[in-house]
Amino acid sequence: MKKLFSIIVFCLLFFTLNINNLNAHPGRTGPSGCHMSYAAQGYHCHKAKTPDPFAIYYYVHYRGQSHGPYSSYNSCMAAARGANLTGAYCTTYK
Repeated sequence: MKKLFSIIVFCLLFFTLNINNLNAHPGRTGPSGCHMSYAAQGYHCHKAKTPDPFAIYYYVHYRGQSHGPYSSYNSCMAAARGANLTGAYCTTYK
């Protein structure tokens, strides 16, 4: 009985301490619900959003692909720099 109790306590402590090791990010998705993944140097989406049809958006262009939209040129370039995309540039067209 004492051994079973020790195993249960160990498992509870183990799982409780490992919950903090989950890798999440703070969000900060663009108007379409997507953002640049700095760790993987890629672009991925979460919840789909509908961009405002009357707003001007910027897109990161890198190696023949475009990623975005971003609401400003500065946020577009910050995403490209954060992902270490050498040679990337931002424009208002997709």
